[in-house]
Amino acid sequence: MRRGLVAVLAVLAITAGCGGHCAEIAARRRALDRTGAAAGPHAQVVIPFARANAFLAALVRDPPLRAPLALPELGPFALAVRELTAQARRVELRPAAADRLRFAIELEIDDAAGPVTALAVVAEVTPELVRAGDASELVAGFGPDNLVAVRPELGGDSGRALVDAIGRWLPAALRDHLPRAVLDRAAVALAQYLTGQAYDLLRATVLHRLGELTRLRIRLPALPIARTAVTSTPDAMTIDLTTDLPVRQGLGAAAAGSDDVIVRISQSTAAELANWSIARGHLPQHYTRGLEPRADGEYRPRFDYLAGDPRRPVKIHVFQDRGGCSYFQVGLRYQLAIVDDKLEVDVRDRLVESADASVALEVALWLKQLLQGSLDSSYRAAAHTRLTIGGHRFVARVLGATATGDELRFTLGFAAAPTYPNGQSDTVRP
Repeated sequence: MRRGLVAVLAVLAITAGCGGHCAEIAARRRALDRTGAAAGPHAQVVIPFARANAFLAALVRDPPLRAPLALPELGPFALAVRELTAQARRVELRPAAADRLRFAIELEIDDAAGPVTALAVVAEVTPELVRAGDASELVAGFGPDNLVAVRPELGGDSGRALVDAIGRWLPAALRDHLPRAVLDRAAVALAQYLTGQAYDLLRATVLHRLGELTRLRIRLPALPIARTAVTSTPDAMTIDLTTDLPVRQGLGAAAAGSDDVIVRISQSTAAELANWSIARGHLPQHYTRGLEPRADGEYRPRFDYLAGDPRRPVKIHVFQDRGGCSYFQVGLRYQLAIVDDKLEVDVRDRLVESADASVALEVALWLKQLLQGSLDSSYRAAAHTRLTIGGHRFVARVLGATATGDELRFTLGFAAAPTYPNGQSDTVRP
């Protein structure tokens, strides 16, 4: 590293005193301005179904959702049981068609002695992109309106189960003398009731509350998102994000899956996100010669990523905006790690590739500060991801970070938001 610093300062020493070529430097700046963007995705969020479904299972289980169902007349006989109970047992996310999410719902039908049968309902919904200021959320859930055209199905063994249940509800003396055909007709009538009139009642009661309880809100990474696309595999749902940034190269094919939530950001997107953050004041816009971020600083950075340069694809351009004309460009690569919940950046292979400066700046110090700040924007964008299911918020923690190939990959762990001493939890309204 010492040898690299000496080389950096030597190059700048050679250029010291050469004077600023303002027209050439202005041309360099204009050459970095682009309006077009590579095809997406520029970033991606991958959520394993197993992870999301574990959260859904916990919410459905405690407290359980139940509703009574009055039994209709099933034949020319009286039943000892006059009421059943429908209870929500399971809601899971399943693979679906493009730009759709599928909810698989199971309602258990019980009598006083235990389970009788189950109703299975599958609902597909189109997620909605909701914007609020700089934040974007993908919202998906089912409700009575979504379920109007969806008809439930009984389990494969429901015919025998319903016959057995009706038999239990009859006095023994009557049950032993009824022809099996009468019990079969009663079972058919009960099945029609459960998948028809009873289901219509459940849509307005248990399923309505279940839809509120399991409404999914995914707060997306803090990027200027232009559009989203949702796809799924047997194991995970994938949200592709395309920004309106002038990204040179989007993401390639996804790597192997993970048990945790993954946020991928192309390195070109990360560079343009840093420029976007600087332009909007989310990162310091100007620096003094002494590396202090200040509104009246002379120097302004600009980031770029050139995938065609395998050794030093990251480019940092620093322009002197005030008090003279000077410029330098440094190429490098880096590696990322999470240490004590903080992002650490290891700069490698740095080289001053072009310089037109009248003073020898401490370039090594500049690099560390500028690069760390620019990558922090991607780190914060990834950590911004959040799940809210119903009114229950699950907060993210960045567990890992790598720079591999032309992408940044962040691994996120999620846990329920903490409960405060007054007994209230960090929840939001559905």
